[in-house]
Amino acid sequence: MRRQPLVLIAALVAALACPLWAHAYAPEDVVLEPSDQATEKSPLSPTTGEKSSRPDRLLRQDDDEEDVPEDPHSVDMEATGVPAPTRAGIDDVRYDPAELPSAVAETRRLLIDAARTGDIDKLRDVFARQRAAPLVANFSTTPDAVNSLRSQSGDAEGQEILAILMEILETGYVHVGPPEGGTYVWPYFAEVPLADLTPRHYVELYRLLTSLDVEEMERMGRYTFFRVGISADGRLRYFSAGDLDE
Repeated sequence: MRRQPLVLIAALVAALACPLWAHAYAPEDVVLEPSDQATEKSPLSPTTGEKSSRPDRLLRQDDDEEDVPEDPHSVDMEATGVPAPTRAGIDDVRYDPAELPSAVAETRRLLIDAARTGDIDKLRDVFARQRAAPLVANFSTTPDAVNSLRSQSGDAEGQEILAILMEILETGYVHVGPPEGGTYVWPYFAEVPLADLTPRHYVELYRLLTSLDVEEMERMGRYTFFRVGISADGRLRYFSAGDLDE
């Protein structure tokens, strides 16, 4: 009668001594139920892939925010989304220098003459005619306007900048501001909405820019290359690239 307890004790010890790998052979159809505390997490930055149905260059400043693509990988997100307001229309474009005020026409002529010499320092004589130097570096003041322009040129002597200046002043222009004052701006693309340009105007734009540059500006909704602004009294206000906030 004393042997039965000993048998039970031996069986218990054997069960406890069973190797852990023996439990690996559990039935394969066992499904673990998720914990009640488990929460479903979504990606941090989901990509919607939704895009506007209209071409980018036709998007207007007054479009609702819902029309803006939310895709973080979209090329539209790489550019400023709010175009700067334009101040002239396509019907305001002029080409005849004879229609310019005499002071404006004189400054334009002096700039073209200086550019044709191929010597960027010739611009110093033009800049010296006015009390303040023009804005030439992202519409900011600089200690030396001529040296700043030289540093922005693709060549060491500044001849590329002179070519850009001459090419710009030979395009069409627009007048912005009060009728009896204001500023005359070259090229007119800087003040006219790009969406209003016709094929003829695009040919003129391609004289200044490559197709890749034009495509980028269409995405941004505005012209950002070099522009020239001469006030009605003949003062060169700026010769600069970038966005003008005035």
